[in-house]
Amino acid sequence: MKATITKAAIAVVAGLAIVADAFLLFVKPHLAQQGASSALAQSTRSGGGSADSGSTSGSSGADGSGTSSGDSSSSASSGELQDGTYTSVASPNAYGEIQLQVTVKGGKITDIATVKMPTHGRSQSVNAQAIPELTDRAISAQSAEIQFVSGATETSTAFVNSLQDAINQSLNAGK
Repeated sequence: MKATITKAAIAVVAGLAIVADAFLLFVKPHLAQQGASSALAQSTRSGGGSADSGSTSGSSGADGSGTSSGDSSSSASSGELQDGTYTSVASPNAYGEIQLQVTVKGGKITDIATVKMPTHGRSQSVNAQAIPELTDRAISAQSAEIQFVSGATETSTAFVNSLQDAINQSLNAGK
């Protein structure tokens, strides 16, 4: 009985950690972006300030993994990304975790290496097909805003989450 309660408590804590991670990866950056867009719109309507006064500076908050998730949009355009190699936090899915290492050169994503991914059972064959396709899409898009691979929704979601974390690190590296 005590073991069941302990397992349930661990499951609840893990679930809360996933929700918190999702908040920091998706909601908080979009709120910062909306706030900056709103400030730009107000500045433009009032006639004060220039277009630069509404730039997205966001708030810089730590997500507990040693990475910062403040000023981040889902896309990365040339000039915003800081050159370097960025290793994301491991992003969990129903079958394991995906962790990526993203290389940025000349302000562009040039390479995405998979550090960690599920390799057991059906996950092995799904990932063997999905990860290279997702990598190609992300490098082409220079963004985490990519189309998921059909039949690999869990892998695609974890890949995008992991990629966005590495992009956030690159965006925040120059600050």
